[in-house]
Amino acid sequence: MKKISFLLFAALAALVFACGDNSLVSPNGYKYVKHTNATGAAPNVGDYGYVHISVYQDDSLINSTYKMGRTVPITVPDLTQIPDEQKGVGKANPVADVLALMHVGDSISVEIPIDSTMRSQSPGLKDAKKLVYGIVLADVKNKEQYNAAAMAERATQDEKANAMKGQEAAVAAQLGGIIKDYTAGKNKDKIKTTASGLKYLVLEEGAGKPAEAGKSVDVMYYGMLPNGEEFDNSFKRGQEFSFPLGQGQVIKGWDEGIALLKEGSKAVLFIPSDLAYGDQGTGKIPPKSELMFYVELHKVN
Repeated sequence: MKKISFLLFAALAALVFACGDNSLVSPNGYKYVKHTNATGAAPNVGDYGYVHISVYQDDSLINSTYKMGRTVPITVPDLTQIPDEQKGVGKANPVADVLALMHVGDSISVEIPIDSTMRSQSPGLKDAKKLVYGIVLADVKNKEQYNAAAMAERATQDEKANAMKGQEAAVAAQLGGIIKDYTAGKNKDKIKTTASGLKYLVLEEGAGKPAEAGKSVDVMYYGMLPNGEEFDNSFKRGQEFSFPLGQGQVIKGWDEGIALLKEGSKAVLFIPSDLAYGDQGTGKIPPKSELMFYVELHKVN
C-alpha cells in the first residue's frame, strides 16, 4: 500500500467523519471507516498484525510509521478477555480494536475522541477538533512466525552494530588527522564557512535526499576536541543517533551543519563554541571549546 493512496483514504475519512455519515463502530465503541475490502489473510486472536499507522490532527499529518520506514507489530487481542476497566473508548487500544476487522491490504481510519484528560496531558491537542488514526494492515504473522522474524531482526541489528563498532578506530584516526591539518592551516580551500561561523568539510557527497528542518535524520558521529581528545561517539555504541532536524533538540551547530548535507554524505563539522556549549561547556567539553565532529548522514526520514 503506497503512502499516496493512504493520504487519499485519510481525506475521504475526514470528509465522512465531518458529515457524520457511513462510519461504523468497533467492538469498544470507536467510530471507523473501512476504505477497502481486501482479500488477504485475516489475523486471528494472538496473531501479530504488522501495521502502518498515520496520525492526523484536524486533517494535518502529525506522525507516521512511514517516516520510520517500517511497520509496527500489534497483537490481536481476545476482546472477551479484556478486563472491564480496559474496555471502551479512551481505554481500549484503538488499533488493536480494529485489527480483527481487517485483512492484509485493508485500510481503516479510526476517529479518536479528544477528552479533557488528553488535552491536559498533550498541550498540542488543546485546540484540536479531531484526531484520526489511519491504519494499513501490511502483514500477519502467528506467534512462531513473529518470534522467528524478531530473532532474525535482532541478528541483523547485532551484525550492523558490530560493523559500526569495527569502524571506530579508523574513524578516530581519520578525524584526528583532519584536525591536525586544520590546526596547521591546511585544507583551507576545501573547508567552507557559513555566515554563523560554522565550518564544514565534505568528505563524500551523498546522492540521497537533502536533510531539511522538520525531518528525522539518522546520523553516525565521532566528536573530538581541538587537541584530538574524544568526548563522545556513536560508533562505540554501534547505533545511529536519530533526531528531528531544526527543532532545537541538538546544538545549533548540528542543526545547521546536518542541514547542509544529503543522505549518504560524510563530512566534518568544525563548530565554534557559541554554536555548541558556549561558556559553560559540559561533561568532558571545557568552556568555550570548538568542537570537531565526523558525521555520516545515513538516512533522512
